[in-house]
Amino acid sequence: MGRRSAVALVSLLLALAACGGTPEPSAVADDCAVDLPARTSPIDYPVAVLHVAGDDLAPVVGEVEWLGGDEPIATSAARAVHLERFTVIQTRGHSHVSLRMTDGVEIAAWTVDALPLRGFRAGDLETDRVRWSEGNEAAEVVCIPISDGEWAIVADVTFADDAGSATFYFRLNAIETPIG
Repeated sequence: MGRRSAVALVSLLLALAACGGTPEPSAVADDCAVDLPARTSPIDYPVAVLHVAGDDLAPVVGEVEWLGGDEPIATSAARAVHLERFTVIQTRGHSHVSLRMTDGVEIAAWTVDALPLRGFRAGDLETDRVRWSEGNEAAEVVCIPISDGEWAIVADVTFADDAGSATFYFRLNAIETPIG
């Protein structure tokens, strides 16, 4: 580091000290959006949508049993889920993501686990699995606390009104999360 850079750094640190501390990551005060616009599924059953930092992320669908439509539907992933192509959402400075269903379907119960990407990509869906959220009360939106890292997220959802259940997978890379 040159002399000018060192002087600038010391000046910045002194200015920060005078203002009361070091800079914090710019976290949104309430980054678990609960007033989200309606979404419609492009297929014959509702899917979970992950929302963070103003973006929606569609899932890779694992297994689904949907009893809430005109005809019951049961489906599973065509190939091992860790081999599927994922869209990855990046987030910086957020502490939560939101999970909701399309087509106005409510969630009756859920578990949301995170898997480190390295193990997930190798096909290991259990080692180092971390429970990020769970609940069993009816909800339109579930707020899920997140942690720094590259994650595969597994959301097991039970639909309200005995309409079935499903497993959805997402990819999330998070840095500078205020909570850990």
